[in-house]
Amino acid sequence: MEQRHIQKEESLAFSQNDSSDKKEKSTTLVSVVAPSLKLLDKMIDAVSVLNTFQVPYSMSIVAAHRAPRKTLKFVSDLETNGTEVIIAGGAGSAHLPGMLASLTTITIIGVPLRGDSLDGIDSLYSIVQMPRGVPVGVMGIDSAYNAAIFACQILSLKYPRLKQKLVEHKQLLEKEVAAEDAQLNNGNNNKKKKQKGNFSERYSI
Repeated sequence: MEQRHIQKEESLAFSQNDSSDKKEKSTTLVSVVAPSLKLLDKMIDAVSVLNTFQVPYSMSIVAAHRAPRKTLKFVSDLETNGTEVIIAGGAGSAHLPGMLASLTTITIIGVPLRGDSLDGIDSLYSIVQMPRGVPVGVMGIDSAYNAAIFACQILSLKYPRLKQKLVEHKQLLEKEVAAEDAQLNNGNNNKKKKQKGNFSERYSI
């Protein structure tokens, strides 16, 4: 299968020194990959997060079993273009994240995806049980969203602006919980008032 490669350029200039006015050329910091278009579609949540955090990324079809030579070239290209994190999805035997980890020192985040059988448990076991010395950071089944958040956390160690965006993300989560709690309490209060009204009407003299 021909490799599909889409690069998203973002306006945010990532620089290790935020105090510098020098604008550096944007590079692809994160690569999102899967063995097929069908599986790549399941990685769309990762793309959504990277867009929100304004992290330059690329998307590619990379198949460890069906196109091993192309996989080798893919890794070699990433090592020369400045990519710092790879988010790799896989289903079934899900060897792609592990194979990539064996070929490069770039950080690999594996996303086990649900396939046609075993509901993703097979891909989870395949990715999580890496041999000693070849680690892959493994997310939950179909958890491409968390994979992208984790990638941003890794990059934030180098890019302070991204760290601030993560702080804002945490604050947003807090606000969402507070809003849901307020909604629950308001609903309970209205329910109690209604119940009290019914009781008064039923037993009024």
